[in-house]
Amino acid sequence: MAPLVSDDTMVDGETEDRNEEMSQSESDSEEDVKLAEPSKTAVYNRDGLLDKLGDISWPENVEWIHKLSIDIDQEEEVDVNDDLKRELAFYTQALEGTRQAFEKLQSMGLPFLRPADYYAEMVKTDSHMVKVKGRILAEKRKMEEADERRKAREAKRLAKEVQAQKLKERAKQKKENIESVKIWRKQRQQSGFADNGNDADSTFNFEDGKVFTRANKKRPGVSPGDRSGGKAGGKAKQGKKPQKREARESRYGFGGKKGGKKQNSADTTNDFKTFNKGAVAGDRKRKR
Repeated sequence: MAPLVSDDTMVDGETEDRNEEMSQSESDSEEDVKLAEPSKTAVYNRDGLLDKLGDISWPENVEWIHKLSIDIDQEEEVDVNDDLKRELAFYTQALEGTRQAFEKLQSMGLPFLRPADYYAEMVKTDSHMVKVKGRILAEKRKMEEADERRKAREAKRLAKEVQAQKLKERAKQKKENIESVKIWRKQRQQSGFADNGNDADSTFNFEDGKVFTRANKKRPGVSPGDRSGGKAGGKAKQGKKPQKREARESRYGFGGKKGGKKQNSADTTNDFKTFNKGAVAGDRKRKR
């Protein structure tokens, strides 16, 4: 509790200093500003003023519903120079007056709350409110577009950074691979290529400890130059022919020997049955 007391004393000291400064400034301003002198014809009639006040004031026998005034008795005096206590006193007075007014209205059976279906006409027209709403929506849309552009710039910047990082990693990996190959070549040269032909290309020792081995396994029935792995002519090599090929061979035969059909033999050379002498003589006559 001690710190609270010290804080209150500090606040009170600050308020007192502030009040003293304000009083000094007010006194200085009062000294600077000259007050207007009262008119010589002015009359201060106290009795007449009180009489007029009695004429315009509410009569004593008027009902409370016409005045709607609540009197609150202040239990303790409040320092008007203390802003916090003064505003708190205003708040408590207003709250107590509202509570007493609600109780009186409820006892009188008078409606004082706004009904649920109450419709109050707006001061501004609908067209004006439509313009206001459109302006608000336009500002909101501009803010959203600006936010989207900012997000797009951030995403683009991050994508560039990621791409640059990947390029650096690729370049680093390429450099490491080249260095490992150079080291392997140097080791081969230093060893004087002492390995035999099978071991010369079978193992490659790299820096990371991995070993590259060439697979000597070959699929059965695959020729050394076949890059398709035996898939291109697999059926023909197994001795099976396609159905289309079998149908053609059953219809037209298996062909046979094609070369050497037009070569002459001893019988064809001595056979002059197809020789036409007239045709040859006619040709000679034409030539003459």
